[in-house]
Amino acid sequence: MDMVSGYLAMIATLLLWSGFFLSLRSGAHSELLTADIALTRFVIPCLILLPLVYKARQQIIAVPKRYLLGMFIGSGLPYLLVAGTGMTFAPVSDGSALVPGTLPLFVSGIAVVLFKQPLSSHRIFGLILVMIGIGTFLAQSFSHADSQLLQGHLLFLIGSAMWATFTICARVSNLNPLAASGLIALMSTIALLLVILGGGLDSYLYTHAVSEWPWEQLSGHLMLQGVGAGVIAAFTYLHAISVLGAERTAAFGAATPAVATLLAIPVFAEQPTPLGWLALSLICVGSLIASNILMKKDTSLQYQPPSFKSKA
Repeated sequence: MDMVSGYLAMIATLLLWSGFFLSLRSGAHSELLTADIALTRFVIPCLILLPLVYKARQQIIAVPKRYLLGMFIGSGLPYLLVAGTGMTFAPVSDGSALVPGTLPLFVSGIAVVLFKQPLSSHRIFGLILVMIGIGTFLAQSFSHADSQLLQGHLLFLIGSAMWATFTICARVSNLNPLAASGLIALMSTIALLLVILGGGLDSYLYTHAVSEWPWEQLSGHLMLQGVGAGVIAAFTYLHAISVLGAERTAAFGAATPAVATLLAIPVFAEQPTPLGWLALSLICVGSLIASNILMKKDTSLQYQPPSFKSKA
């Protein structure tokens, strides 16, 4: 039953992730700026989950600060700024492929380098397909006349590495999923407000009167970013990590590019090129193979550094 709940949680996460990428792309074509999209992403979960953060304060204090920092960088404000900026340069299909699609590659890299985890031949084959898919995307970028496409792809890869850091840190921290989500939202909201007030980021909402805000666009982002990605998906993803393991959960995200791409075709009229479809397929299939969910024996990697035992 635990495994079933983990897979159901991951299916819900996939749908919400697809909406997240569509929302970022929509924000790139609206009056709202990246800082505004970030506000819609973090303010609502911050307010809703703050009581849970306070209740779990002792468990949070017990977690080494490097893991809390890794969670903040990997899924908080820094990640959203990187992914949001990348989405202004490249289409949804590319972003959804290069962020969740390449996640198993970066998660496995961290596992091998930091935790000395072995890789099965099955997983290595899947990761090779992912790398070929990445190479295909980058080849398309270099051949494209617009250099912004390459910038977008590189930002997506950086975002994927950041999300992999979050995935590992969330796994070893062993915090309650909603408390962890609330903590990230709280840290991100405070950091974002300080940066906006300090002039480090431009904000349409900050510089315009409330009566001038694009409320229709804003309400859509609040639902997709704040409620969907900020509260529901954060819980379902962290629950899936706790049940399925970090690497299997990351690899299960292989379906996100396909779902997001199919949704982007009618919404934004974005039709991937044949080379883009090939790269997308390689990454999706490679991620699926690397997840080991096709194998009867569960060989998902476990991450528990000897220097930290969770007190949660």
